[in-house]
Amino acid sequence: MGTIHEYTPENPQGTDSERKWHSVLLAYPFHAGSRTLQSGGFLAFEAEKQRKGLLCLNHPHVHEYVARWIAAGFTPELYWAVSAGLKAALEHARELCRNFEDQDRLEQRLELLGIKAKNPQAGQTYLRVTGKDPDTGRSIMEERAHPEHIVQLVPEAWAEFPRLLCFERPSVALSKYIRGNYASEVPGSVQA
Repeated sequence: MGTIHEYTPENPQGTDSERKWHSVLLAYPFHAGSRTLQSGGFLAFEAEKQRKGLLCLNHPHVHEYVARWIAAGFTPELYWAVSAGLKAALEHARELCRNFEDQDRLEQRLELLGIKAKNPQAGQTYLRVTGKDPDTGRSIMEERAHPEHIVQLVPEAWAEFPRLLCFERPSVALSKYIRGNYASEVPGSVQA
């Protein structure tokens, strides 16, 4: 007879490492080209599973994605830090573009890294809660269109980033890595 397991916050399913990876993927999801996995409702459901001690996002494509990040030298904390710092680093990288050639090179680099990946829901609309009506207490909704591009980082394209952190502050390393001008500063690396 099999053992019945009850997973709770005190007795969670999965290893600590698995749970950390799945936790950061709730904040910075990997949609794998799926419209369903991009849904806010789906992510809320998965977050609730995580809180209850169950392993959220327990799908083969997620396990494969995590394995690719681990092979690239990333921890869940490093993935989280990179994802959280992308917006500022990208703005800085765009500011450093001096001409159209620089901009074109940067756009190609963004596609390579997965910072500018095609969105499977591009152009479709969704309702976003923008506030509450003070008189009725109902949510105020606004129709918006999904953007054409989303962030779906490519682990293999980020494999040299952990090594760059040995030589630069995190914000500088991220900006340089996005621009692709780090090879001369990291022994054994190849210019992207």
